[in-house]
Amino acid sequence: MNNNQYIDAYKKTQQSSNAVTSSHEIVRTLMKELLNSMQKIVLDIQEERKRKQDQYFVDKAFEEKNARHKAKNLSKSLSIIYGLQTSLDFDKAIEIANNLFQLYEYCRYEIIRGFSQKIEDGILKAIDVVKQIMEGWEEIPSLEK
Repeated sequence: MNNNQYIDAYKKTQQSSNAVTSSHEIVRTLMKELLNSMQKIVLDIQEERKRKQDQYFVDKAFEEKNARHKAKNLSKSLSIIYGLQTSLDFDKAIEIANNLFQLYEYCRYEIIRGFSQKIEDGILKAIDVVKQIMEGWEEIPSLEK
């Protein structure tokens, strides 16, 4: 390698290290995505109830597409919760990790219950829990400084 190739390789390494996001930022992003997918589940439940009340005639193709959309939001929510639970560090702060695990488990339970029973009340409560956790994560940068 000549000097220019070494310099280019160094610049690429430096650029890629700058692109790496902190673990706190990753968790905040996951929390935002979790909140978004949970809100979509609530909207899906409310829309389905409204359609049934209005007694629209809906064809099978629409129902299948709608079911896939709802399943995608459910799967995304549960996957994010699983990722958040498995990323907890029980060695560093066992009490905090246990509390977060239990809160995530509560959210998981309410999402599954609400989705299967087509009731949004529990999911809305779980959304409030996620918002409170997010507020805590938002405060972390000020504590790190």
